[in-house]
Amino acid sequence: MKKTKFFSLAFVALLTLNSCSSDDDGDTGTEVDLNLIAESSDDHVNSAALPQAILTYISTNYPENTIREAEVEDNGQFEVELNNGTELVFDAQGNFLGIDDDSDDVFGDEDIAAADLPEKIRNFISTHFSGATIEEAELENNGNYEVELSTDVKLVFDANGDFLGRISDDDNDDSDDEDIAIADLPQGIQDYITTNYPNNTIIEAEKEDDGTFEVTLNNGMELKFDAEGNFVSVDDHNGDDDDDDDDDENGDD
Repeated sequence: MKKTKFFSLAFVALLTLNSCSSDDDGDTGTEVDLNLIAESSDDHVNSAALPQAILTYISTNYPENTIREAEVEDNGQFEVELNNGTELVFDAQGNFLGIDDDSDDVFGDEDIAAADLPEKIRNFISTHFSGATIEEAELENNGNYEVELSTDVKLVFDANGDFLGRISDDDNDDSDDEDIAIADLPQGIQDYITTNYPNNTIIEAEKEDDGTFEVTLNNGMELKFDAEGNFVSVDDHNGDDDDDDDDDENGDD
């Protein structure tokens, strides 16, 4: 009788342990930390902070285009997407490696259809992000999967489909900003740049969500203008940030 009671208690304990283990499962339970930041992923890079070699290459070879987005891959390479959709790849020193046209796997990352993601990943997304759709999916050079949702959330999964975390976009605080063509900048901004930075070209132009403008030059200078096109400040991403009382005009160094 005592042995029977002992085995019954042990069996109940085993069931309880299995139940707790299931509750903590990142795939099926409710204890998934959806705010976890993935340690290894592609990170957004401010265009002005790209190596000078990259800025020079783009302004020389793509003078009519601007940068739409820039990332540093987990292997140290830079990938820069232009406003015409061209994706340029550079090494860690800023040397041009080639154009990533997704026709092969030369540069490691491979665009894949959402339907080709492992079922485990698709189930995870439908469970924890039920209101979102998959906008883009990539198989990274390290075997991980990177998925961008319609809500601008980017998720990383390992080769087995296990959730590793979100991609931190701390540097990308302009997700609501609008990339605009150089010709669409207010004439006052264009005139200011022509006058004060005659030896430089524009590689990125954005209209912020508050109506102000941000323009990046090929020397790494980032100029800010108000909604009327008046100059506000310049940041060279080397710690110098001058306002309009100190706006001179040595940007073509």
